Amino acid sequence: MGKLCIIGVDDNKVLKDFIRAHVDYLDGEKVCLSHWYPEYKLNGRTIRYFYSAHPTQAKLLKLLPQFLYHRLVTRRELSEAVIHDALKGLFRDHQVDVILAEFGTTGADICGHAERLNIPLIVHFHGHDAHRTSVVEEYKVRYRRLFDCAFKILSVSNYMTDALIRLGADPSKIVYNPYGPRESFFEVRPNYQNTILAVGRFTDIKAPQLTLMAFKLLQEECPDVNLVMVGDEGLLESCKTLAKVWGVESKVSFPGAVNHAEVLPLFAQACCFVQHSVCPSYGDAEGTPVAILEAGAAGLPVVSTRHAGIKDAVVHGKTGFLVEERDVVGMKNHLRALIGNKQLCKQMGEAAREHIRVNYNIKRHIACIQEQVDAARRQ
Repeated sequence: MGKLCIIGVDDNKVLKDFIRAHVDYLDGEKVCLSHWYPEYKLNGRTIRYFYSAHPTQAKLLKLLPQFLYHRLVTRRELSEAVIHDALKGLFRDHQVDVILAEFGTTGADICGHAERLNIPLIVHFHGHDAHRTSVVEEYKVRYRRLFDCAFKILSVSNYMTDALIRLGADPSKIVYNPYGPRESFFEVRPNYQNTILAVGRFTDIKAPQLTLMAFKLLQEECPDVNLVMVGDEGLLESCKTLAKVWGVESKVSFPGAVNHAEVLPLFAQACCFVQHSVCPSYGDAEGTPVAILEAGAAGLPVVSTRHAGIKDAVVHGKTGFLVEERDVVGMKNHLRALIGNKQLCKQMGEAAREHIRVNYNIKRHIACIQEQVDAARRQ
């Protein structure tokens, strides 16, 4: 058996933990390429500088005078031919027999090379790659080619599956494969005190400012409640400023991006989890947010929006509450129902844990990918 090549691996374990899980849990040896096409890196080294299908020829070229080397090599080092030569050499040297592309854009960039090398390609869509208007517009032609040559297309939500079909994907190739939280989250035992937890990037799609606005309204009725907002990126500073302007700075903490070990105690110290995901004006949507699955696994009720895969992950009135996008008053009301009602939090949290255990566990997620990899090898 050859090796699986995973393309699109990121070293940021906080923001891309769902991809890191693929590296950790899929069977066998793996070749993991980071960065983006055509600057793929293996173990920190750009592959086009170190791999070639014709290594002897590459070494001889380096003996040329500098001006000739520049004319013959440097000017064309980013050409399709050079990238293909490097990929062919890398895949041959490492005995790669299946490619898993993380994100549809990665799959679209690599699919022509995979097809020419007769290596089956599995592509895993995750969110913006299927929904953001600018991305879809840029890649729509390449997506059609990807949909033709991909062995399987993995989707993380029913909402995403519908979007992929509208883009031209063959429904028979699409495999529904929502994420799953790591097992450690199922071991968390919350104390259900008056702390609300939010974990996620400070980006437009997660609308942290709307979470903060709902909390500001909640503070007017429940002054003893606290909010912990974990994460970083572009809107973090704006949210810190809003907390000051709205007079809730002392009740909101912003610990930044934290690693897996540091985030688990935060789930244990909360009574519920909150996330106000929205579709921004430029067109985008979540897949199925991992943090919401982690919260459910940790026994926390979730208050969120009727957005993309969240509608499946949270059962309204049973494992948490859902509001329409941008309904901050509705979000405040549902948070108010949970604050101070430890029994309701525990009841919903236990239901959430079971819902996630049955429908979103990490073993099922990995097994689904492994099944497709094994099938690709048998074809």
